[in-house]
Order: sequence, then C-alpha cells, then structure tokens
Amino acid sequence: MASQHQVGSLRWWPPTMNPTWLDLVVEDVPDGLPAFRSDLESALGCRVAVYLADRIPQEAWGRLLVETVAL
Repeated sequence: MASQHQVGSLRWWPPTMNPTWLDLVVEDVPDGLPAFRSDLESALGCRVAVYLADRIPQEAWGRLLVETVAL
C-alpha cells in the first residue's frame, strides 16, 4: 500500500501490540496523505496516525529512529 501511495519510507512508532491504534512515521510525504491514512485504516482495521518526519525536530528524530521499526 505504501508504494501505491508513493511513500518511500514508513516506520512504526512506537512499536506496540495495541491493535486499536497505530502510529506511523513517513519520511516521504505522499501527495494524498488523507487517502493513504484512510486506506491503511481500512486494510488494518484500526485507527492510524501518520507523523511526518520532516516536521519532527532533528534532535528528536535521532532518538525516534532508535525507537521505530522500518516497515
């Protein structure tokens, strides 16, 4: 689905086993971000929050890279 929406880098953050909500970080912002999130929610059956890596302060992004899982 990421390639369908032209998302180059997708990370799961923070990795959790909570099936009711997923937090994801994208490094390449898709043109249709709302459609991407909606398609993910439909496919996964849960709510999805998509965070944009370029909006996260550089010092915080360095720490988040350690806490995220590449998908």
